[in-house]
Amino acid sequence: MSAGADEQADAVVVGAGLTGLVAAVRLAQAARGRRVLLLEAGAEPGGRARTTEHHGFRLGLGPRALYRTTRDGLRALGVRVPGRSPDLGGARALRDGVLHPGYAAAGPLLRTPLLTLRERVAVARLLGLARGRSDLAGTDAAQWLGDRLPTERARQAAFAVLRISSYTGRPDLIGADALSLHFAEVRRGVEYVDGGWRTLTDALLARARELGVELRTGWRCAVVEGGPRPRIVSADGHAVRSRSVVLAGLPQRAAGQLLGLAEAGADSPAARPLHTACLDVALSRLPDPRSTLVFGVDEPLYLSVFSRTARLAPQGGAVVHLARYDDGSGLGASEVRKRLYELLDLSQPGWRDAVVHERFLPRITTMTALPEARTGGLTGRPGVRVPGHQGVFVAGDWVGPHGLLADACVLSATRAAEAAAARL
Repeated sequence: MSAGADEQADAVVVGAGLTGLVAAVRLAQAARGRRVLLLEAGAEPGGRARTTEHHGFRLGLGPRALYRTTRDGLRALGVRVPGRSPDLGGARALRDGVLHPGYAAAGPLLRTPLLTLRERVAVARLLGLARGRSDLAGTDAAQWLGDRLPTERARQAAFAVLRISSYTGRPDLIGADALSLHFAEVRRGVEYVDGGWRTLTDALLARARELGVELRTGWRCAVVEGGPRPRIVSADGHAVRSRSVVLAGLPQRAAGQLLGLAEAGADSPAARPLHTACLDVALSRLPDPRSTLVFGVDEPLYLSVFSRTARLAPQGGAVVHLARYDDGSGLGASEVRKRLYELLDLSQPGWRDAVVHERFLPRITTMTALPEARTGGLTGRPGVRVPGHQGVFVAGDWVGPHGLLADACVLSATRAAEAAAARL
């Protein structure tokens, strides 16, 4: 197709997952009356925030919580999502194959039999004072915990709590700035979303359409060319020219390939994705209503009955999410599944007689690029502008100096959209 025959738009967002939907809405807000296209390679929007329904049960792709940064960012877009905060007081901790009273909240932490009084006080102080600090950018979490906690048992206990919200089982890799900042965010509030994250993406899509955004699915982007009028070409040769392009939610390497770069952030070292094994289970009844939150201390395991907090199941039913975070041990999928089943057997004995649906996901991507200490932690991540590619911006969980997971997606999408709108 010749340049003269190219379709024209004011702004284009490539990718209609959470990041792309946020970027499209913010662009449309900032540039009312302009033509904004949202291009999605898949058959429907949503990306990793998809939710599936089975016999009235809503299952997300593993456990997923909403933090205040994301919630506030959505509200700024005119989107409100129903949800509630889980009760952390009854959490249980798993160590040496035995369940103990947990310590996901301050009170239980100061009473847990898993630690001495000296260890409890040290862990409580560290978790209570955790906040993002730029001087921790080159320090990994293992070193940070080692410098501040008196024993290996205390360090293990502290990381067990930090691991739940960050999804990482590798304290030797993740930057301490990212881990401490995210836990400070957790302390501001956590919510489970009614109906799963499909509720959130549906609300964003409705808001985007209300603002005039045009969604196209099945549109596979092949090439993006920067310049005064950036050009996006699909795999079947269709081309669109616009004033601004936002590549939203793509992994760093995929964004770079579209632009003809090794990486979208040209000066950034190769990114290491973060993976998690998940077991999602729908039950007709919950065998033990007291055991709704369990986290491993000496093994990176997690269980939460999400339906205890959010509306995800029919009356009397339960949705249980389990996870094993990647700790670099290299366990095979069958062994990981076995350990998740053992955790469910221990926490909810008799669950097999109540199964309506179950799904094992041995390796889902929970973060496309871990903010590692070796790359400068959060401050080492690339910004939303792509050097040498005028009019092209990037957003995703690997972009910008703030936030992890969905928080990073929303913050970078907002910044990228505002930078893109400034060119219109």
